[in-house]
Amino acid sequence: MSKNRHEVKPSQYKFVSSNSPEYRLEFVNGALSNVTPRGEIVCDFHFESKDRPVEQIAILVEDGKAKLSDLQDTGTFTRDVKFGIVINVPFAKDLITMLNKKIEECEEVIAERAATGDHK
Repeated sequence: MSKNRHEVKPSQYKFVSSNSPEYRLEFVNGALSNVTPRGEIVCDFHFESKDRPVEQIAILVEDGKAKLSDLQDTGTFTRDVKFGIVINVPFAKDLITMLNKKIEECEEVIAERAATGDHK
């Protein structure tokens, strides 16, 4: 007896990943988020760093040598927003679960390296 193609259920599924042309890997150390009127989460990821001074003065001293003045703290931090994502609540929950698992894996690696004295 022949089975109709639509009646056959596969025993497994295969997911193939590929990077889109716009894919980029960024280092981020901060995020800000908001909620849309439709109940989605908007999350902007940024790299936050202390601004470096825009100039430094060299004072001429004896024998044509120069002494650099101390750098002046600008007191400013910049958040360079790298990208943003919009996600729904079910995916946000899945993302939290995945990240918690990855945090546990990272902590295990860090603990193993500390125990063996490997600081690379």
